[in-house]
Amino acid sequence: MAVPIIPILKKVAVAIVSDKKGRKVVIGIVLGIIFVIMMPIIAIMGIFSGGIDLGLDDINSLIEQQQTVGESTLTAIEESMLDEGYSQLKVEEAQAIYLLALFDKTDEENFVDRLVGCFETEQTDTELISAVNAEFGKAINPSDFTVAVQEIRDKYAEQEDDESG
Repeated sequence: MAVPIIPILKKVAVAIVSDKKGRKVVIGIVLGIIFVIMMPIIAIMGIFSGGIDLGLDDINSLIEQQQTVGESTLTAIEESMLDEGYSQLKVEEAQAIYLLALFDKTDEENFVDRLVGCFETEQTDTELISAVNAEFGKAINPSDFTVAVQEIRDKYAEQEDDESG
C-alpha cells in the first residue's frame, strides 16, 4: 500500500513555514536550487561570449540579496495584514500562500497589496483561494491550502484553549 506523500510533505512545509528560522532556511534552499540550475547556463554563456568574471563574492552577494527580498516580503505581508486588522493566524496563512505558491510573483507590481486584498473577513478557504487564483493567475487547489494551513490553525486553536481554560 502506497503512503500518501503529498499530505506528509504539506505538513512538513507548514511546520517549517510557521517557524521564522524555518522560513529563512526554506528561502535559502529555494534560492540555492535556483542558483544551481542557473550556474550551468551562466557558464555556457560565459564560454560562448568570451569569458565571464563572476567571483565567489558576487555569488554570495546575489544569494544574500534574494534572501533579503524573501524576508522583506514576509515582513511586508505581516505589516500590511496587521494594518488591515487581520489576526496573526491570517498573517501566517498569507505568508504560507506566498511561500508555497506565490514566491515567483514577488516582483509583480503591488504584490503585497494584491495578496492582502484577496483576504476578507468571514471568508472560506475556497473563496480565499479563488480570489488568489484569479488575482495571480494560479491554479491552487483550495483543499490543498486547507491541508497546508491546518497545523497553523491547530496551533492557534490550542493557544485559545490554553487561554480560555
